[in-house]
Amino acid sequence: MKTTAVERRAELLRLYTGLPWQSARRRVEAASPGSLLIPQPGADQLLLEARVMAALAWRRITTLHPWGIEYVDPRPDRLLIRFEADPVERSDPDETQALDLAEALLPRADEYGDVNGVPGARTHVEGGQVVLRVLDTSASVTLLGLDPDDWLRAVDVQDRQLGAYGMTPCHRDQPARWHQAERPYRRPGRRGAAASAWLTSGLLRRIGLIRTLGTPLAVTGWLGHHERNGGERWIIDPTFAEGAGATGHRRLMALLAAPGWGLPLTPLDEHCACYLPPGYSDQCTTVTVGQAEWRGVLEVRAIQRCGDRLKQIRDRRPATYAAQQRLALSVPTWVDRWLERGRSRVP
Repeated sequence: MKTTAVERRAELLRLYTGLPWQSARRRVEAASPGSLLIPQPGADQLLLEARVMAALAWRRITTLHPWGIEYVDPRPDRLLIRFEADPVERSDPDETQALDLAEALLPRADEYGDVNGVPGARTHVEGGQVVLRVLDTSASVTLLGLDPDDWLRAVDVQDRQLGAYGMTPCHRDQPARWHQAERPYRRPGRRGAAASAWLTSGLLRRIGLIRTLGTPLAVTGWLGHHERNGGERWIIDPTFAEGAGATGHRRLMALLAAPGWGLPLTPLDEHCACYLPPGYSDQCTTVTVGQAEWRGVLEVRAIQRCGDRLKQIRDRRPATYAAQQRLALSVPTWVDRWLERGRSRVP
């Protein structure tokens, strides 16, 4: 049981970001008492992280951790993302982190001039690490867990393969300048993705919370539609096993909205299926909206697998499931009391 203020802040930081315990404790000890341990980044950094989150929202490979991310280390001026190693069970040799991330993150224009990936992003190997930067800004995301040589090979492979499909690699054609196809994305204004960047960046900076639901099986996310106020509706559907039912998904939403740690979210609606008899819905949906000027909507569809459905998952990939079982983050009982005192609850 964590008893000191430092230990409890470190425990919360671990739950939110997935950081290893010792790393979380060092971060807390180095910070000023009461300071924000998950700071809000500047505008350029915010937009980069939002676009990275959008690119990662639907991974094309099997991962153990949600979106393949072991942990994040959020700083005011940058973000470090630790990706897991390649899948423990894979039938396709192309199911590697490097190949999938190279395809998802690097900007490539199609025949209509639309850009896939992160517009303006360029990667560099700095100090043995792969760093994603946006041209003409100081914004950066460090991709930990990738071997630089593997990354460079993966980029070459994806450039050749996607080039054969008619895609133009903006990052290769114009490595030091914005490609013509990228220029419309240079100043996106305050609508759409830019207006809701706080939401997608905020989710990425709090990625560890997904694992508080139970054993993580899979998670995907996508853009639902644009809201009338100019923001976006983002939908995520974490699928998990051996969770805590309504206690689990309501705690997740409370942690997401906790003052000083979470996001400026207000509960709007909930459809809980935890109390229905077996055979009915296994999905509980919660909708929250941004407070005041924070434009955007987050819809979380928590899906719990059990019985025959869970057995099929276990039998299909036993080694993957065994590894996933070790990833669930146990939530200490004092955290529920802390949430109650802060009145960060979803009705």
